Amino acid sequence: MNLQERHNYRPKVHFTPLSMWTNDPNGMVYADGMYHLFYQHNTEEARWGDIHWGHAISADLLHWQHLPVAICPDELGMIFSGSCVFDALNTSGFGTAERPPMVAIYTNHDPDTKKEVQSIAYSTDYLHFIKYENNPVLEDSNIKDFRDPKAFWNPVRNSWSLVIAAGDRVNFYSSKNLKEWEQTGEFIAGENGLKGICECPDCFPVQTGEGTKWVLIISMIIGDETKGNVEHKTQYFIGTFDGDKFIDTEKEKEPLWLNYGTDYYAAVTFQNAESNILVGWADNWAYANETPTGKYRGQMSLAAKADLKKTSAGYRIALSPMGLEKLMAGSLPVEKESNLEWESFGLTVTGKGSGKINLHNGCGEKLTIEVSGDEIIIDRTNADEKDFSARYAMFNKVSVKRYQKGDYRLEMIFDVSLLELFAEEGLIPAAVSVYPKEPYNHLLLEGDMEAVIYPVK
Repeated sequence: MNLQERHNYRPKVHFTPLSMWTNDPNGMVYADGMYHLFYQHNTEEARWGDIHWGHAISADLLHWQHLPVAICPDELGMIFSGSCVFDALNTSGFGTAERPPMVAIYTNHDPDTKKEVQSIAYSTDYLHFIKYENNPVLEDSNIKDFRDPKAFWNPVRNSWSLVIAAGDRVNFYSSKNLKEWEQTGEFIAGENGLKGICECPDCFPVQTGEGTKWVLIISMIIGDETKGNVEHKTQYFIGTFDGDKFIDTEKEKEPLWLNYGTDYYAAVTFQNAESNILVGWADNWAYANETPTGKYRGQMSLAAKADLKKTSAGYRIALSPMGLEKLMAGSLPVEKESNLEWESFGLTVTGKGSGKINLHNGCGEKLTIEVSGDEIIIDRTNADEKDFSARYAMFNKVSVKRYQKGDYRLEMIFDVSLLELFAEEGLIPAAVSVYPKEPYNHLLLEGDMEAVIYPVK
């Protein structure tokens, strides 16, 4: 009996496709009171390939309504990652003042030649998309790995800007109408950046006590794919945006990570939302095509608001999960040793000194989250079976140095097969997947700590 037959691993409030495959979140935009999530989607198999744009909407960022596939492959290739904008001023001319269009800009990837060009499609009912007749709108035959355009409003130029992965760097472009683009700058990671192939960039302003700062997010392919020694990690930079390009002003010796977990990649923000709300792909390319989830594969992280907090080391991104307030209202105190009534739950833990949170099941499997004076460790070494993938066991443990000393507070959401931890006021977020033979049904708290628990559904 394989793992798929033993247990349903589908989370309750983390987005998953109804069936088949998903990877990167795409085209995230807020319009008419709904959050729109598009996503990389293979409609034929539960593994990567023949990529379309899937589509779902939500009013609360926790519960999603599945919609028909939004954009299908064409003569230019598969529909790789990209973004959507709510064109409120109808700069594109695709809509009207009364009914502004939603415009998607995405990468066409030719599976034979590997050529990548940028195309657009538009919708006025925010459901059915029409491809622009003059696609592609942006191409450069001199750039390999030219993909994942993220469009945003440029307050300096009073026009649209675009940040796009271009091999070992990201390029910036400007447009008045989303159809005609001119390059305005580029960004190459400095000493504190990872070297590799850039993917899924995003650039957005954040308000701080010292004024507006800009954040640039870049997901990275690090290593040699032909030799199998590859990592996929998401880093960020803090600086300014002069209207043409991003400038890295907050110099650091080490890369800054957007998430410290084993399962988080390709995160981008919702356009047209009131705040900077991020969603990432909560999976890992090392084993994503092999996860034992049955008729579907791939899941998204919880939506989280991104702020900048001042720490002793400088400004850092802090992530706060969205939409949990109503669920938290039902919180109940939990004993140090308790039976778990739900497969999906939230846990808020406060403590002093060192402590450990253990999730057990009747099969002897155990997931642990340990806090010491210096670090936080998530250990899935004995949390589940690992025979579905030879590479899954290579990512058994997450260890993160703490920003704050002394007392601690952890926000945890465990959703059937995915743990999301938000520690130190969101400065230490971590997403970790697990695939136990049976649901965890026992909680053990070790150390000087207290906790409250609430169901997540």
